[in-house]
Amino acid sequence: MMKVQSLKYVIIVLAVMVAAWLLPALYEIVFPRTGKMPFVVYSCLDSTFICFETQENKQVRYVDFRGQEFTKAEADSLLPLFSFRQLVAEGRLPDSLYGVALTPKLIQQNAFHFKTSPKQLNKPAVGLYTMFESASGNVDLVLPPDVFRLTDEGLEFIDCETNTVNRAKSLSFSRELAKHGFVFPVHLIWGNGTTRKDYDNGFLLTDSEDKLYQMKMVKGMPWVREILNEKISKCGNEKIGKWKQLFTLEPANRKLIGLVVSEDNRLFAVRSDGQLAEIGKNDQMVNDQMVNLLYDPQQMQISIVGDLFHWTITEYTVTDSRYYAVDANDFHLVAAETVPDPELPLSQRIERWILPIRLRFTSWQTQMVKPNINDD
Repeated sequence: MMKVQSLKYVIIVLAVMVAAWLLPALYEIVFPRTGKMPFVVYSCLDSTFICFETQENKQVRYVDFRGQEFTKAEADSLLPLFSFRQLVAEGRLPDSLYGVALTPKLIQQNAFHFKTSPKQLNKPAVGLYTMFESASGNVDLVLPPDVFRLTDEGLEFIDCETNTVNRAKSLSFSRELAKHGFVFPVHLIWGNGTTRKDYDNGFLLTDSEDKLYQMKMVKGMPWVREILNEKISKCGNEKIGKWKQLFTLEPANRKLIGLVVSEDNRLFAVRSDGQLAEIGKNDQMVNDQMVNLLYDPQQMQISIVGDLFHWTITEYTVTDSRYYAVDANDFHLVAAETVPDPELPLSQRIERWILPIRLRFTSWQTQMVKPNINDD
């Protein structure tokens, strides 16, 4: 009798779980979610953010946060570095801007795009890394014959064909890191293991003491340097603390090595000279308030659109969208706007009322397949 009752409870629980998963999925088929966030770029000419809003009829509406609407031609004129191809085709590209002579090549070299989200960061990791030759002299990068993995004592290079450890190369890189003060094991590491880039900046990595380093291979030999904050190295009056996220980048203008995020969610640029610069730090009032850019990689999706003079940084959180414009040279904050998320459409409000428990096996925060309750 007890076994029958236990079986009934199990069946009931399974039925509830299936209903909590299947009913919301069917509801979204009947009432699909169509809301799209606008694409936003900062206009250095108008000192405002211009939004590209895609309407239901697929037409794009150009408007700023003050409610002023623009035609496409007007928006192109206000965003000459973003719309330079269109302006070149129409013969309307300015000869110069802020005293800098403009050419399509210069604009393209300084165009910078970066985007990531918690879902892209939280995915299964293999634990094998590709070390490209950063000074090969070739136009195209070539995959090396080996990969490396991390151990408590250093790096271990493994030949992909024979599956054997290259002890000489492993010892060479591990010793070079140790020579620069690196204390194993590696805490964080990030590199771009793809050949779809113009050159290779190697890896950003932190040691067990949270010191930040750059490591790459130059003509077959290890090359390492510690990344120092200029204020710390020169004045000793500012402490950053621990690091929580690293991004190695290879922009066309070669002015950056990557981006790093501190434990208190401050975002820093790693310059090509090996110095750190905080992004979006504000020493004066912006829009009548004190605003500083903060970025939590586990809770926010971030997008950066950069040009010769400014970066437009967009952060999407669970409650709002945040837009920042920073100077492309010293990264100080120029403008900031925060837009609360719009009210949920009626169909989604009804869904949350009639289906208070919604089970999904995917999430906006991770690529891992696992049960998630009300993770909308």
